Amino acid sequence: MPSKLRPDDAILVFGDLQTGITDLPLTIGEQGLRRSAWALARLGEIYDLPTIALCIPKGGDTNPAIIPEITGTRSRYQRIMRTRPDSFENDEFRKAIEATGRKTLIVCGVATEIVVQWLALSGIAHGYKVHLVVDACGGLSARTEEAAFRRFEAAGVVMTSVVSLAGEISGDFTAPPGSEAIGVVYQLIAGGYGR
Repeated sequence: MPSKLRPDDAILVFGDLQTGITDLPLTIGEQGLRRSAWALARLGEIYDLPTIALCIPKGGDTNPAIIPEITGTRSRYQRIMRTRPDSFENDEFRKAIEATGRKTLIVCGVATEIVVQWLALSGIAHGYKVHLVVDACGGLSARTEEAAFRRFEAAGVVMTSVVSLAGEISGDFTAPPGSEAIGVVYQLIAGGYGR
């Protein structure tokens, strides 16, 4: 049996979950994507996971807004602008990851076939364990996203969901922080979210 994800060894990375991208026609509806992003950000807050929000310049906007489900939920995060498909080729990103001393990446974002793919594959190549949260990812088409998923699995990426991740890290769900993590699951299932 593989070892469980440990919150004290994890880093949360949101890839390009910004205005002007999350509203594109994707393999997941915008509201579902935003709810899942909120739930991950909330888990990041509960467990104080180092959190990085990557963004890209789009249509001349060099200061894109990260979606409020992340910025309004996670009190501490690092915003990093990327200009290459592979974020590990960005010195600021690579140094931020290394500075944590942690070896597990929890990854999500848009597009699955670009930013998420290279976060996952380069993360594995750089010696990290990578957990890909599929319900917080949006692909450009079902066919191209499925091809990316196959590459992830072949490389050893752990495919998971927000609910599975919350259950995995919660431990004792009768007391904090486990009870708070399970509370996020209940909010997600009920279709609502918020602080």
